Amino acid sequence: MPRQPKPFFRKDRQTWYVQIRGKQYRLAQDETLAFQKYHELMAQFPRVEVDCHSVAFICDQFLEWTLHNRSEATFVYYRERLQAFLSMHPDLLVHQLKPFHVQRWVDSNPTWSDGHRRGLITTIKRAFNWALKSGHIDQNPIMHLEKPPGGRRERILKDEEYAHILSLVKDQEFRDLLTLAWETGARPQELLRVEARHIDLQNRRWVFPREEAKGKKQVRVIYLNEVAWEISERYRLLHPEGNLLRNTESNPWKPTAVNCRFNRIQKKTGEKLCLYNFRHSFATRMLEKGVDGITVAQLMGHRDTTMLGKVYQHLSQNPTFLRQQLQNAS
Repeated sequence: MPRQPKPFFRKDRQTWYVQIRGKQYRLAQDETLAFQKYHELMAQFPRVEVDCHSVAFICDQFLEWTLHNRSEATFVYYRERLQAFLSMHPDLLVHQLKPFHVQRWVDSNPTWSDGHRRGLITTIKRAFNWALKSGHIDQNPIMHLEKPPGGRRERILKDEEYAHILSLVKDQEFRDLLTLAWETGARPQELLRVEARHIDLQNRRWVFPREEAKGKKQVRVIYLNEVAWEISERYRLLHPEGNLLRNTESNPWKPTAVNCRFNRIQKKTGEKLCLYNFRHSFATRMLEKGVDGITVAQLMGHRDTTMLGKVYQHLSQNPTFLRQQLQNAS
């Protein structure tokens, strides 16, 4: 039996919603009123049975599990992509599913980047890997579906390039977002989700509890220098509740909105960047200034220096830095 659509609370909007047949309905901010509207809305839709052998059923069960075991952002991410796939193959049964069904869907939009296409395939494969492990299916029909390589994020910005990018941004809100990415090395999702409650005033840092940190394995601490602290404090006073960083309309930044802003910069520079470029530039800058790898790993939220291997690849392209390090050790 398929699950009945249930209301869910979007923390970023402080509002209850429900998803019915691929469409999201806004209910209310008050929980009692939201559930009242939910029951009124459900009465308008006769219950539709979903074949337990269908792809839609597997996706539905996976989303149900995700809703209770992963973050809201992860649930929304998977839901949007799975619904897009099901809109192309609404009646497909599991035994009919072949890799080419997913590949044709991914290839249907030529404007999608390799990174986005990889994310789409990963979502579908993750749903069916979960179904296999949980016993819903006996074998994964798309187990051997290949994913395109992820987009490259190895572009490292120099100080003068960073200054030029800031000069192209006219509004203070996006400048502040870029500045924090440059000064802290925080992950994009951390910048977009940080709230005033995460600010440790005594130690001038942001602290994400383990259940809100990436991987949910350890507390994530982001240290703030003077520049970052000034921005953080300014927004804390403006937005004591909800997301700390907002756009010009005082709405929380969304990944799509940030991407649009980088598209505007691309029209002026001819190069597409993303917030990860600022994060990687932070790591490289710290290492070039002599900060040891263990400290840099801690600042970036890594448990050890393994992930810094990619950063050291950038340094291998800097003969001046390598020569100076050799001289220092001699």
